[in-house]
Amino acid sequence: MKPSPQWALLALCCAGQAVAEQQTPDAANKDLERIVVQGQRAQQAKPDTAIVSIDAQQISRNLSADLSDVLRYEPGVSVTRDERFGIGSINIRGMDGNRVKILVDGVELADSYGPTTTYLQSGRNTVDMDALARMDIIKGGDVSAGSGALGGVVQFRTKDPADFLSANGNDSYLSLQAGYRSDAERYSETATLANRHGAVESLLVYTRRDGQETENHGGGSDIRGPGRGAVNPGDNQSDNVLGKAIWHISSDNQLGVVGEHFNGQSAIKLYSESSATALNRSDDDITRNRLGLFQTLGGDYVLFDQLHWQLDYQKTRTENGTLINSATSHRFVNRFYDQKGYQGRINLAKQLGSHSLRYGANYQHQDYENLNHNTVDGVTDTSRFSPKADGNIYGLYLEDNWQLSPSLALLPALRYDNYHYSTQADSYVADWGDSKNHKLTGQLGFNWQVAGPLALFGRYGSGFRAPSINDLYYYYENNVSFGGNNYSYIIRPNPNLKSEQSTFSELGLRLSTSHGDAELTFFDNHYRNFIESQVPLGASAEYSLGEFTSQNLDKVRIKGVELKGTLDLGTFLGSAEGLRLKGAAAYADGKNTGDDAPLDSVSPLQLYTGLDYDAPAGNWGSSLNVTWTARKKPSDITTANQWLATPSFTVVDMTAYYRPLEQLQLSAGLFNLLDKKYWVWSQVRTLSTQSQNIERYSQPGRNVGVGIKYSF
Repeated sequence: MKPSPQWALLALCCAGQAVAEQQTPDAANKDLERIVVQGQRAQQAKPDTAIVSIDAQQISRNLSADLSDVLRYEPGVSVTRDERFGIGSINIRGMDGNRVKILVDGVELADSYGPTTTYLQSGRNTVDMDALARMDIIKGGDVSAGSGALGGVVQFRTKDPADFLSANGNDSYLSLQAGYRSDAERYSETATLANRHGAVESLLVYTRRDGQETENHGGGSDIRGPGRGAVNPGDNQSDNVLGKAIWHISSDNQLGVVGEHFNGQSAIKLYSESSATALNRSDDDITRNRLGLFQTLGGDYVLFDQLHWQLDYQKTRTENGTLINSATSHRFVNRFYDQKGYQGRINLAKQLGSHSLRYGANYQHQDYENLNHNTVDGVTDTSRFSPKADGNIYGLYLEDNWQLSPSLALLPALRYDNYHYSTQADSYVADWGDSKNHKLTGQLGFNWQVAGPLALFGRYGSGFRAPSINDLYYYYENNVSFGGNNYSYIIRPNPNLKSEQSTFSELGLRLSTSHGDAELTFFDNHYRNFIESQVPLGASAEYSLGEFTSQNLDKVRIKGVELKGTLDLGTFLGSAEGLRLKGAAAYADGKNTGDDAPLDSVSPLQLYTGLDYDAPAGNWGSSLNVTWTARKKPSDITTANQWLATPSFTVVDMTAYYRPLEQLQLSAGLFNLLDKKYWVWSQVRTLSTQSQNIERYSQPGRNVGVGIKYSF
């Protein structure tokens, strides 16, 4: 007997499926209703590529406190994390850092900046989860996004007043919620206020978080020094404020203003970097502020049916302070990185017969600054790793959805980008010159509805990443005298670096029925001119320990397969209404093809499956989630890092919610139910051999989370 599409869908789901959008009864989730703002290009779906969508319902259901929680059940996507500096970036199919573009409401987050492995690390984790309505992840590159989207794009959309208000008329909404997670003694409190009066809507969201260090499994040896097995103790806190006001001039014309403030702080006792007689400490702070103006306009105009423009000012500052003590001296290292500037963009959409056109432009002016203060026994030395610089960046793009027939569409896209960095000399560092980059990139995709519920999709394209300030201008010179000899080295800037480039290809099969959906995707991505830092140039009479610089060296290939889907068991079985099966699988293989070495940034094979239930009455629900991760074999790791090889593991989590009243929701979760000891590869792969005890980096054992929310 020929298998039906429904049974094919069930087989795919059992093999592995993605965390997909979970639909719960409207009465139970009025304040978490999913809203898509069509005027903002960052929210438009890309049907020709693998895209992951995570909405506020999923974030709340999983009691997510940070990005690592949100991405816990998404194979192929992970976060990098440092014990001191926290979450640094998002890894998509083996690409992370500045090779993944991250936007909030269409505004690019500041670059990561970390010229050294210690004392200064500027990450990109400046978004609070309770302020988000939606998170979209485009995997494998995106031409229309421009520079930095080599590995993919992460698009955050913050909440809007309409997410909480009735469809028409004056209305007000207030909610208070609190949460607790035992893995880091984390407490959170969020207040949300929305209002509509006449044609004006407004929103204010405030979140406060307080916690301690994230536990490892079993504690470990409580000693000082690199052999320490216990986590370094510390305290952290954050404040996030989101404010919006939108004036509905007409049904097709909205004018709005938005403001964001994020501040995160941590203070850690660095026992692992201390001695028995001296204690080192850190005091770190990161702040992001944004103020923006935007408009969405619709109608039958000559050049567009829909237009969205926005102008934003954003400033991000990271300041890291480190107190280093010894028996004979006291040293305080204070370093900061500051990136600020204006970003403007306009996005338009027009339907011309069988062509659905999207086109637009963006411009940025950015100022970059780093400054270091090194105080030893009261004497301060000031320097910079890179000179003060400014960047002028603009781009143009054009996309088309050309419907050749009812079943076949072509999706071509072109983009042009131009970057120009200039530097300024001062008493601390020289003017290292300008750096200019420009690039024309393109892609061609297709969607073919083969038969009934079955569709084939694919794309082939190119991408690039312009070198960052960190890549171009990092400068450091060190001279040490010992035993009458001079030992010195220098790291030289290289403003002549080329852009990193990529070609990406993807082919997939999509099955969509009334019972659910499933998707199988194969990808093969090639990268060249990868920028490698601190490449040795050899020793000299002046620099006995050598000269180093950044160069375009590496060629990289990453290929793999992903499977995801959902199945509504209630409609499939004709009973068990509200029961859904979901899951995912992701495998990637990465190599530095220049020397045939493994690529350490690629995570091992991961499988996920989950079962959700929402009662038809909408008053309670629960989830069971199981994740299996393969071991990271030494043969898949570069020689120097093979000591970090991680074993396979299975983690089981359970969450549930209950609404005793329509306005009140109680939530609880039990994580790592089986108390499994394990390590996450993306969070240990960058450890140096100085981190002698890998026990310190194991994930928390069995832990709990609880939450409460009351809506007025």
